Amino acid sequence: MPAKPITINLLGQEDLKHTPQGRIIGWALTYGRYIMIGTEIVVLLAFISRFSLDRKLTDLREEIAQKQAILEANKDLERDIRSLQDKLVKLKQTTNNQKLPLDTLNTLQSLLPSDVYVETLDVTTDRLSVNATAGTTHGFSQFLTNLQAAKQFSRIDIGDIKKNLLTGIEFKFTAYLSNKSK
Repeated sequence: MPAKPITINLLGQEDLKHTPQGRIIGWALTYGRYIMIGTEIVVLLAFISRFSLDRKLTDLREEIAQKQAILEANKDLERDIRSLQDKLVKLKQTTNNQKLPLDTLNTLQSLLPSDVYVETLDVTTDRLSVNATAGTTHGFSQFLTNLQAAKQFSRIDIGDIKKNLLTGIEFKFTAYLSNKSK
């Protein structure tokens, strides 16, 4: 008959359960292995997902490189389009502002008496500068009265009035356009 192996347990089963070390060992042998298995599963999932995330990162880098190449290829076209848009804005502003000088010239023409004529004229968006000559003092005073009565001008500055024996009264004036006419 074969001999039975002899096992010696220095800590008895009952004594082991009641000591703090025994409780820790018992807990580690039961619940601890579940925690270890759960941790290993999390580590394996992180390791496997790493391959997927690396592939996505590589794809994103390739996509960025392709889009950068497209942007570089279209850089000249975009610059041309922006330049064209700037020119269109300036053209639109110019065409919108053309009505103002035309209205100002029409107003000035309607205010001129028959013996007053304009030598030089400078029209901007906010003022009208004129060098003019009046044949008589009556024409000069009538023109000033007409200018003051015009609602299109907010202020009129008159300067350099000279009497010329051949042409009449030479004068300069600047009429500032009122905001209502803009």
